[in-house]
Amino acid sequence: MTDSPRPQRILGLPRTTVAIMAMVCGAACLAANHALVRSVADEVGALETSALRFLWAVPLILPWLLRNRGELLRTRRHGMHFLASAVTVLSTTSLFAGLALMPMAFVTSLSFTAPLFTTVMAIFMFRERVDAARWAATLIGFAGVLIILRPGVAPFQPAAILPLVYAFVYALWFLMMKRLGQTESTTTITIYQTLWSALLLTLIALPEWQTPSWEAVWRSAAMGLLGTSAIFLVARAFDMAEASLLAPFDYIRLPMIAIIAFLAFSEVPDLFTVVGALVIIGATLYSARRGARSAAKLDSHGHGTG
Repeated sequence: MTDSPRPQRILGLPRTTVAIMAMVCGAACLAANHALVRSVADEVGALETSALRFLWAVPLILPWLLRNRGELLRTRRHGMHFLASAVTVLSTTSLFAGLALMPMAFVTSLSFTAPLFTTVMAIFMFRERVDAARWAATLIGFAGVLIILRPGVAPFQPAAILPLVYAFVYALWFLMMKRLGQTESTTTITIYQTLWSALLLTLIALPEWQTPSWEAVWRSAAMGLLGTSAIFLVARAFDMAEASLLAPFDYIRLPMIAIIAFLAFSEVPDLFTVVGALVIIGATLYSARRGARSAAKLDSHGHGTG
């Protein structure tokens, strides 16, 4: 028995067009979210900002829990959920601290190395075979990091490590999500991620907790809404179209963030950040397309007509 075909048009538009629109809207939500992170962190610090982001997300998942009477909480992998949430805590705090301390375009550019770290981890952790072209693309991508950081030329800033820590940990989180996704629904994963992360981040931030102003409260609420909306939109986009088609549209975040950073914080990215970002993005896109082609070839050989 075959699965029923999916509709090729949604709301009168081609399915791929709707997927691209969802991806772009998700990128816009993330760009605005990052600007709010900076404004809130300037008042209460990166740790409390991270906690507020997940605390505001808790009410958003309550309708799911109430509608399903807690059925979505059923799992046999509590330990894996907790571990994945701990990784989420580390990635969130690294990113938010980076956004609070460094120019937004700089942080975003370095965060785009996450797919490169994912490729390297897949090789060593899962023995994934990668051809010479993808190895070369990965190395070129990391060369883009050197262009941005300019070690030995520009003064080293320890905070510059934060977006790279985020990218590395996010790559690890992505691989963990693939493992969890084999037995758990996306909704169950999202619920446990939100609940555990909110609890852990609140406990970590509690010793230095300060009462936020009303302005920080509404900004953090908007931050939580935008972040959750971005996750939903991106997930829907990937459900409607292939990752290889959508991946380029994720990088629209960089010019969006550069514009917001200029208007809100008078930040102008330097030439090295722009060139390095283009190198990272180009290498990542090439590696992703090469990997997609290799996977398609393997799939066609494994599911032939013989």
